[in-house]
Amino acid sequence: MEKRLWLLLAIFALFLMVSLVNLFFFPLTERTNWFISIPPQRGSILDIKGRKLVYDLPKYAAYLDVDFFKRQNGDIKALEKTLQNCGITESLEEVMKYKFFKLTEEEDRVDVLKKIESELLPFVNIELVYTRKKIQDYTAGVLLGTVIDGTGKGGIEGFFDDQLRGKRNGFLELRYRGARLSPTLVNYSPPENGKDVWLSLDLDLQRRVYDIISKAVEGHSAEAGHVIVMESKTGRILSMVTTRNWNDLIGGYIEPGSTIKPLVYAIALETHSASPDFTVECEGSIKPVEQLPVIIRDIEKHGLVDFSMGIVKSCNVMSVKVGELITEKIGVEGFYEWLQKVGFGEKTGIEMEGEIAGVLREAKKWSLIDPAEISIGQGIGVTPVQLIASLNIFANDGYWVKPTILKDSPVEKRKVFSKETADMIRQAMVRVVEEGTGKFAQVKGMTIAGKTGTAQKAVGGEYRNLYHSLFVGFFPAEDPKYTILVHLDSPSEAFYGGEVAAPVFREIVEVLTEKEDGRIRVVEGLMPDLTGLPIRDALLVLESLGVKDVEIKGKGWKVSEQTPPPNHPLEGPVILFLSDQK
Repeated sequence: MEKRLWLLLAIFALFLMVSLVNLFFFPLTERTNWFISIPPQRGSILDIKGRKLVYDLPKYAAYLDVDFFKRQNGDIKALEKTLQNCGITESLEEVMKYKFFKLTEEEDRVDVLKKIESELLPFVNIELVYTRKKIQDYTAGVLLGTVIDGTGKGGIEGFFDDQLRGKRNGFLELRYRGARLSPTLVNYSPPENGKDVWLSLDLDLQRRVYDIISKAVEGHSAEAGHVIVMESKTGRILSMVTTRNWNDLIGGYIEPGSTIKPLVYAIALETHSASPDFTVECEGSIKPVEQLPVIIRDIEKHGLVDFSMGIVKSCNVMSVKVGELITEKIGVEGFYEWLQKVGFGEKTGIEMEGEIAGVLREAKKWSLIDPAEISIGQGIGVTPVQLIASLNIFANDGYWVKPTILKDSPVEKRKVFSKETADMIRQAMVRVVEEGTGKFAQVKGMTIAGKTGTAQKAVGGEYRNLYHSLFVGFFPAEDPKYTILVHLDSPSEAFYGGEVAAPVFREIVEVLTEKEDGRIRVVEGLMPDLTGLPIRDALLVLESLGVKDVEIKGKGWKVSEQTPPPNHPLEGPVILFLSDQK
């Protein structure tokens, strides 16, 4: 309320300055009542700690009423000087073709008035406008979307456009009597502003995760990298990073490779297509369809493999056999329907515009080889958010939990597998990390369940020597708190998910389990405690609070002292003192 009052006073003061000039030059004009339109603010988008990721920045725009200027034979020299002051390159003749011509736009109304010659002020309308500002760092900007002509497009802005968008302009009506300089307020109607949206994203974690995956992408000369960090029980996404400049986390798809195997094995158990004591002799390769020249290979001969070990060793031969058993038991139509149940071929419903359903062909369009290829994660396209939600089933006793980007969203879940099936698969995923392909995901003192994936990449409809490297896991396995997806697209040299993606997973687990000394409390209008923060992070916090007047003193990499002190009003310049002390 106080903030809105100050804004109203600022509008009134600006209007009064301009209108006094108008009255000085034209004291007996026919206009005795003046209306000031007050545009509504679009709602802000905030992170889980209340930091503004996107917000409306008020500005003041000056427009020349060209028709009025012509009718009153306005001062041409004053106009030419004003055009020069405003850095306008259009000629006077071109300006005169407009009905209204925008002269300038500034954050400070005084800066607007400084550029306009006093003789021109009677012909100028100055309006309050809003510029949309958003934090671009750490790929947060990619997730947020944009606003074009007042309408949200893509991401959060697009999905929540109706909520964020201001509903109605406000106005001030002022009345003058004769040549009296003091106006009377006749009527005031406040604008109906848009509502804020609070996200589950944690900007601190987003920064850390972005740094980790960016380093991995560079180190492996990969095309791109992706990470999603989600609360296992609630589906709340705390971090969502892509190194690309568009949101392919929901709008792009990949082949899941061996990360699909826990789901395929669970389908086999749930449909009684295979039993836990089913075994296969792995000779290192298998020809799924006798009449087709397609051979699916393993990286080595695994010998006699039991059901759980098929997941632990990521055995393709066992997985193809499991897929065959499913098809024999419930048919390709039943297999297709179960893939839909686990979340493939359907949008998750995450609150972001631009989500796709991935690629899952209808069963009637499957070829003879499709059941085998899908069982090893090829011939199917899933979005990263679909994949993490599907494997998160095993962290929730068989329930699929809807992923959400909102801070306060009710948990939506549906049962897919029995608890017995989910427990059996979860135990196999623990063994993946302890003794199988996911050893590089191990964190001392932490029980982790996960699955590696290495999918050959199709380019132009043909498989090339390019790969998707994946690891999806959750921890602690006995009572999961976080589920994490890591994906690197086309890493060079090393490309197995266990070698490339699993170490990234481990780094993120270590970040999540650090002692949280660095958390800060952010309250609008009060100075947060920035001591101990790296200067880069401190400036980011201040930017989210709209603070621009910042002075940095001393040398070093982190904040040692600050003015104002913590929890004091954010008034005047902020001074940060730096130190090298670690």
